[in-house]
Amino acid sequence: MTANRPLYEQISADSFLEYAFLRWVLMPAVTPGLAAHVVAQREISVNERGYRVDYAIEGASHRIAVELDGFAYHGNRAAFTYDRLRQNDLHAASWTVIRFSYDSVRQDTARCVAQLQAMLHLDPLLTRYCIANPVIQKPEMPSDPLAGLGPAPRLSATSPGSFFDLARASLRIAPLRTCQVEAFGALSNYYRSGGRRAACVMSVGAGKTVLGVIACLVFTRRRALVVTPGSVIRGTFDKAFDHQRADNALYGLPGGPILPGCRPPHVLTLDRDDGPISHVTRRDLLAADIIITNFHSLGSAEDPQSLLSKLEPDDIDLMVVDEAHIAAAESYQRTFGHFRNARMLLMSACFQRLDGRPIDADIVYRYRLVDSITDGHAKSLRVHRFAPQAEVTTYEMVWPDGSHEEIVGREALLAIINDERKLARITAKSDASIRKIMHTVRDVLRQQASILHPIKPRVLFSALGERHAEQIARIAEEHGIPCSYLHHSMSDGRIKTTRERFEQESGDLQGIVQLKMLGQGYDFPPITVVVPMRPYGSFGEFYQFIGRGIRVLQHQALVGRITAADQFLDIVYHAELGLDEHFDTIYHENEIDAPTGDPPAVSIGTTSKSGITGEHGDVEAKPPEAVVLFEQGTVEQRVVHDEDRVERRRLEREREAFAQRYTQYAQTTTNPIPFEQYLHIMRMTGE
Repeated sequence: MTANRPLYEQISADSFLEYAFLRWVLMPAVTPGLAAHVVAQREISVNERGYRVDYAIEGASHRIAVELDGFAYHGNRAAFTYDRLRQNDLHAASWTVIRFSYDSVRQDTARCVAQLQAMLHLDPLLTRYCIANPVIQKPEMPSDPLAGLGPAPRLSATSPGSFFDLARASLRIAPLRTCQVEAFGALSNYYRSGGRRAACVMSVGAGKTVLGVIACLVFTRRRALVVTPGSVIRGTFDKAFDHQRADNALYGLPGGPILPGCRPPHVLTLDRDDGPISHVTRRDLLAADIIITNFHSLGSAEDPQSLLSKLEPDDIDLMVVDEAHIAAAESYQRTFGHFRNARMLLMSACFQRLDGRPIDADIVYRYRLVDSITDGHAKSLRVHRFAPQAEVTTYEMVWPDGSHEEIVGREALLAIINDERKLARITAKSDASIRKIMHTVRDVLRQQASILHPIKPRVLFSALGERHAEQIARIAEEHGIPCSYLHHSMSDGRIKTTRERFEQESGDLQGIVQLKMLGQGYDFPPITVVVPMRPYGSFGEFYQFIGRGIRVLQHQALVGRITAADQFLDIVYHAELGLDEHFDTIYHENEIDAPTGDPPAVSIGTTSKSGITGEHGDVEAKPPEAVVLFEQGTVEQRVVHDEDRVERRRLEREREAFAQRYTQYAQTTTNPIPFEQYLHIMRMTGE
C-alpha cells in the first residue's frame, strides 16, 4: 500500500521547503512509483570533498541532484563562488544539478514541474514515471522565504516538536539588519548544500552576536554550543539570550521580537569564574538547548571533570565560535575534533587568524569595515600619524658602565642597536615621543567634545607593560587628560572601580591605558580616540584593539544633530612603532582566502647584543639602553575610508544586489533585457 501513498508521505522532508517541493512540484510531475528511485539528503563524495544534496534521483543513465534554495541570494561573491565550484564538482561526478528556489516553487510552480519533467525525460527509466498532463495546484506557502526553514507540516502535526522546530516556525527576520539577513541567507544555502564549516567575517558593529543567536535557533536540531574566548564575550551572548533583559536579542531588538509567541531556549552559561566546572553534571548539560562557555572551560575528553568528558560527540550538532581568529589554539582544535560531526559557524571581525594564516573554514559571507561605515554601523577611521624628522631625532644612549652618550639621527642609532623592533620599543617608552603623541590626543579629544556634547569622548591607550602604562597615564594627566590604567595584577575591586570611573558619564576619567584588559568583545562607543603606544606584530591583535572604538554612538542627545556619517574614530600613533602596514591592511582588507604569510613576531624582550662593542667595552652581558631626548616632526592626517571610497563601495554593493535580482529575473523570463538596461530601469523606478 506504500506505493499508493502520495509522494510527500513516502519521501522524507526535513524542512517546509523540502515538503513544498515534494507536495507541489514532484507529486504533480510523476507517479508514486518514482519514490523507489529518490534518496533524501544523499551524501556524495567528490575528490575527498563531501556534499549533501536535498534529493538524489537515479535512473538508468542519468543521476539528478535536486537542490532547494531558501534564499535568492548567496551573501557575497565568495559564497557565490563556493556554490558554483560545488556544482562543478557534482557535474564532474556525472550528477546533473537542478535547482529550485523557494520563490520559484511558490510563484512559478508550473515551470518548475515542466523543468523537472524535462530532466526526467532524458532517462529511459525515469521517463516512465512522468505524468502526461500534470495538474498544478497553487502552493499554500507564505511569502516570506524564511518559512522554508521551518519544519515539514506533518512533523508539527504528529508531535509538538523540539524547541528548535518551534523556533524555526516562529522566527521573524524583519528586525534584523540587512547584513545580518544576507549572512543568514548565505549560511542557509551553505548548510543546505551539505557544508559543515562556515565562516562569517563581519566588521565590528555589524551585529555578529545577533547572527550567532539566529544561527543557534535555525541551524540546530538537538543542542548548540557557543564557544567564546573570554568572559566579556561570554557575557555578551548570555545577555543576548536572556529573555528577562530589555535589550535581549530574542524579544528586545529595536525592530521587534524575532521569536514572537515562542518560548525562549533553555540556556546554560558556564565559566570557571562562576564556580567549579566539575560541579556541572551531564544531566545539566543535556537539559540545555544552548550551552555558552569559554574555550578554556572545555578541557579535554581525558579529564573526567571537564565539560568535554561529559559531552558525547553527537550531543552537540552546531558550534558557534566567536572571535574565530584565535581558533588556531590547541583547545579549540581539541573541541572541533571532539564534535567532529557538528556544523560549525566561525565568526570574527578580523580576516586573519592571530598566527597570520587565513581562517580554516569556507567563507560564506564577508561584511567589510567599509560596508559597515557605508551602512552607518561603524565610525570612519581618521588617522593621525606623527612622522618625526628622523635625521635630527636625538637619543641618549646609556652604556653598561653608566656613561651617557647622545646619538643624533635614526640611522646612527640603528647602526649601534641593529634592530628596528628595539627602536620601536625605545620610541614607545620615551617621554619625548609620548608627549608628541599626547599633544595630538588632547587636540582631537577637544574637537570630539565640541561635536558630541553632552557626551564625554574617551580615549583608550595600549601599553607594553605595567610601568609603561603608568608612564602613559602620568603624561596624559600632565596634558589635562584624566587617566588611569588597568592590568590583570590588580584586584577585582580596583578593576571594577577604575572601569566605573571611565565608563560612567559622571566618572572622573577620560582615558584608560590597558594591558590586554579591554580587548576583544569590549564595546564602549564613547571611545572615540584610540592610541596604540606599542608595536603590534600580529595584525589581528592590532585590529582588535582598534575595534574597541569603531562602533557608532547611539544616543538620544545626538538624534537629529549628529549622524553616523559625522562620527569618527581618531587613531593617533607614532610612525616609528611600525604600524603603517597594519593601516594599509585595513584599507585594502585583504581577501581572507589569500594567505599573507606569517607576520613577524614582535619581541618584547631584550635585543640581540652581538657585535655591540667599542670604547665602552664588551656589552655582551648587558645591552645599552636608549631613550628619545628630542624629536620634531609633523602630524599627517587621513581618513582610511573617505567619502569617495564609501560612495564607490555603496554603488558596488547596489550593483551586486541588482545583479542577484537580475539572475532570478533572467531565469524566469523567456527574453530577458540586458543587465545594464535592467539596472537603469530599477534605478529609475527606485526599486
